[in-house]
Amino acid sequence: LRALSLVIDTMGYRATTFDNAGSALAEIRNGLHPSLVISDYRMPGMDGLQFVEALRAIGNKAPVILLTAHGTIDTYFKSFSLGVFDFVNKPVRDIELKRIITTALQGRGSTAVRPR
Repeated sequence: LRALSLVIDTMGYRATTFDNAGSALAEIRNGLHPSLVISDYRMPGMDGLQFVEALRAIGNKAPVILLTAHGTIDTYFKSFSLGVFDFVNKPVRDIELKRIITTALQGRGSTAVRPR
């Protein structure tokens, strides 16, 4: 979380971080309007797909990047059916992550993904 926040900071953006999906959803319900959401797939309480479903259910349409070290083809396809912008396998190099973030924020469509 800290490393990801540093990458975002070096790009000139401000990162707001949360220890769990429930806290993030609560803040979004209370008026936080993120331009981009980056989430891990495996988290305490709910997984990344459940988080995206909840995010969309409360009306947030920000692009979502899911990071995972445990991706499967089923998870990959399910993520895109939920409107996830990109599904990225960890580890991911900073330069690649920066490219994905920039593309998501510019709204230029889907980026290449690499399920393992």
